[in-house]
Amino acid sequence: MKRYAALLRVPGLVGVLLSQLIARFPGGMLSLGLLIHVQQQTGFYAIAGLVIAAMSFGQAVASPIASRLMSKHGIRPVIGWLLIVSQISIVAIALLPVTPIVSIPLGLVIGLTLPPIQPAARAIYPTLVPKEQLQSLQSLDASIQELIWILGPVITVFLATQVNSTVAVIGSAVLGGFGTIWFLTRNQVKTVVLPSSSGKMGAVLKKPAVLIAVLSGLMVVGSFGAIEAATVSAFGSGQDSPAGIVLGLWAATSLIGGLALGHSPMGPWALSRRLGFVAFGSALAMFTVDPLLLTGALLISGLGVAPAMTVQFAIATESVDKGDVPESIGWLATGWVIGGAIATAIAGFAIDAFGTPGGFAAAVIFAGLAALIPAIWVRKLPDLRHLTGH
Repeated sequence: MKRYAALLRVPGLVGVLLSQLIARFPGGMLSLGLLIHVQQQTGFYAIAGLVIAAMSFGQAVASPIASRLMSKHGIRPVIGWLLIVSQISIVAIALLPVTPIVSIPLGLVIGLTLPPIQPAARAIYPTLVPKEQLQSLQSLDASIQELIWILGPVITVFLATQVNSTVAVIGSAVLGGFGTIWFLTRNQVKTVVLPSSSGKMGAVLKKPAVLIAVLSGLMVVGSFGAIEAATVSAFGSGQDSPAGIVLGLWAATSLIGGLALGHSPMGPWALSRRLGFVAFGSALAMFTVDPLLLTGALLISGLGVAPAMTVQFAIATESVDKGDVPESIGWLATGWVIGGAIATAIAGFAIDAFGTPGGFAAAVIFAGLAALIPAIWVRKLPDLRHLTGH
């Protein structure tokens, strides 16, 4: 914990950390809010899954492009314009009648214009701290981002059940907009100059380690999307639903795991081992709908989430040139949203066809593949144990 305390004394770092964290809160609110909103209005999880899939597809396409544009035109102009369009689109999808012909295209526009806050923040971090503190900062970021998944679902479900789902969707826009403006007004963001990219668009994916990190991230975040949908299916979306609390506890376990294990050695097998926790917990959840047992299974799963993402971030940043870090992180984010899109859509159909166990079965498949991919190609992964040696 001394390492983290030392980081918080770096001038300006707390403001950047908190602002980018709040700016990314729609990541923990918007998908779940739209899932509840569209399902309540239409009665079908499948339609809700398609809306979220369209949003995620748009984000997957835009993330590496926007991240690369930030290196060329600067962080503030790119994120500023995207923020305006995304805010208008989120409010529109919340207020307009929910029909597939309207909601699915709006979901796509939202995804295309969601500001790439995480690649921007990760690109700024090397300018804020010396090399010997960078891994500690990345680990802290990967851990505290779980607050998004702890508080986001709780806030969303509370607003959707105690007020209405429209307010829940708009609430994500308000919170994300506030955080983004705060982030863009930090001196550290206004003055930073990002290095230029060193190669053509997509060249970073030719590096096997980066590709493995992207594919494993795609699968594990896919399992998250399936778990969210299955949990809402298991507990319902009524006023007394504990779904938000259960998902919040799941993320809290990830936060604890990240702070406790974030500095454990990151050898070539680290990613597969940490993802194994996620797969094991997901498998246990498939066999029960009992609230206590289901929560316990998800807590086991959560232990590996933040530690695994710490490894993925380290691989994505240490395997490329400095000028390619934003794009590399952008592709990592692309893998995440593609996984979430595919798995949420599959889980929606599986829930409609087989009930809650069908959704958790989808989560097991995605989490298992997430752990298997880095195990099969472990020789292509770098040994990053030197990063935790300070």
